[in-house]
Amino acid sequence: MLNRITNRILLGYSIPLLFLIVLSLVVYRSTTRTFELQAQAQQAEQNIRSTNELVEGINRMIGAGRGYYIFPGQQDFLKTYNAGRQQAAAKAQELQSSRNPVVRNAVSEVTKLVDQYDDVFQSAFQSVNQRNLAQARAELAKPRIVDVLERRDRVVSELQSELDRINQSVADSQGFVLRLIVIGTTVALISTILVGLLNSLPLKRQLPKVVNAAEAIADGNLTYSLSQTKDKTEVGQLLIAFQNMIKSLNALISQSQRSGIQISTSTTQIAAAGKQLEATVNEQFASMNEVNATARQIAMTAGNLARSMDEVVKTAQETTNAATDSQSNLEKIQSAMQRLAYATNSISSKLKVMDEKANNINTVVTTITKVADQTNLLSLNAAIEAEKAGEYGAGFAVVAREIRRLADQSAVATLEIEQMVKEMQSSVSTGVIEVDKFRGEVKQYVDEVGNVSQQIASFITEVQGLTPRFITVSQSMDEQYRGAEQISTAIAQLRDASQQTVQSIQETNYALTQLDDATRGLQREISQFKV
Repeated sequence: MLNRITNRILLGYSIPLLFLIVLSLVVYRSTTRTFELQAQAQQAEQNIRSTNELVEGINRMIGAGRGYYIFPGQQDFLKTYNAGRQQAAAKAQELQSSRNPVVRNAVSEVTKLVDQYDDVFQSAFQSVNQRNLAQARAELAKPRIVDVLERRDRVVSELQSELDRINQSVADSQGFVLRLIVIGTTVALISTILVGLLNSLPLKRQLPKVVNAAEAIADGNLTYSLSQTKDKTEVGQLLIAFQNMIKSLNALISQSQRSGIQISTSTTQIAAAGKQLEATVNEQFASMNEVNATARQIAMTAGNLARSMDEVVKTAQETTNAATDSQSNLEKIQSAMQRLAYATNSISSKLKVMDEKANNINTVVTTITKVADQTNLLSLNAAIEAEKAGEYGAGFAVVAREIRRLADQSAVATLEIEQMVKEMQSSVSTGVIEVDKFRGEVKQYVDEVGNVSQQIASFITEVQGLTPRFITVSQSMDEQYRGAEQISTAIAQLRDASQQTVQSIQETNYALTQLDDATRGLQREISQFKV
């Protein structure tokens, strides 16, 4: 375990380090104890101050109580008394709450006086208020400041003794810590120095051997030999490693000299082959340039053909669309003509109905004419009868004249209506003939439009059949164009690869030249070693 310098150093420095750790723990414990004692000392001083303030409060109670006896009814004395009582009660409670039993026992006598004196003074104040001054004087004679001061002195003496004991303990603890630090630091320093000497002396004996061996190797002297060592430390292992390194370097340098000659010969041969390969690749590069130019022309021609076919396809599609639109328009015209024929038939039937209605009107007119004639006869008979009646029939005669006049007007109107109906029948008959003639012409036009529509539909079918063929041809031309581009791209890449090959061969030849120079330099450097 101790054959390694690292273990020796770790072990050597672990002892003082462990000692310092133990020393630190002891110092920490002692320092903590010192801080605790200092805190107790501060508390003891506070207890002494609180005791004095407690006694001060009791004295204020006594003085204020006696002042109230001398000057009855003065509220200022009562206020002073209450303030003193509150002060004494607060300090008494503070001292009684101390964790130190010595303090509680010491101040118990003084704290009891607060309640005792308060009872006495309350009774005395009541006697003063009742004007019973004799009883009040007797009660006020019980609280004595001397008694309070004596008890205070005893308490302060006990607390001061406790404080002195604590201060002495603090001083002893501080002295112990100081001595412990001085002794521990001295021991740790001495042990560290001893460990350093024990570890450095073996190194001082062995390291010069290592330095001499390294200097000999740096000078190229590989015949240097090291004496055998029994040292098992890292320095001894380093000496053994130097011996092995010298042997390995001897073998390496010898092999390097032989390999250098072989590398130089091989480099010369590879350089000659590289020159020949460079010339061959240059010829191939020139051929690739010619092939690349031809491939570009082929790709350009294929591209022009592809664009021409695209235009043909576009024209065929436009023709198909135009024919389709024409067929649609003809179908619309045919539909309109059919609707026109239907409307003509409707008009013809309605005109026939009008003719029939006109005949009915003639029948009615004939009937009206007959009624008018009968009315006229009746009015004539009425006039005759009125003439027969004389003056009694004068009114009836007037009525008969009016009836005859209306009958004449009805006959005239009936003749006019009959004439108008005849004219209307003539017009309707003429209209029916013209409508029948127009209907025949419309039917003929509808048939002709249907024939034209069928011919255009056949033409559209033929044109639509040509469009996919044009598209197929266009796609074939596009594929040929892309194939030509791919060929051109591949040839360009091959040309670039050939150019890169030429550059690589040139770089290889340059590297071979540098390798030959490096080999010669290596041979010169190796020749400096003594093997």
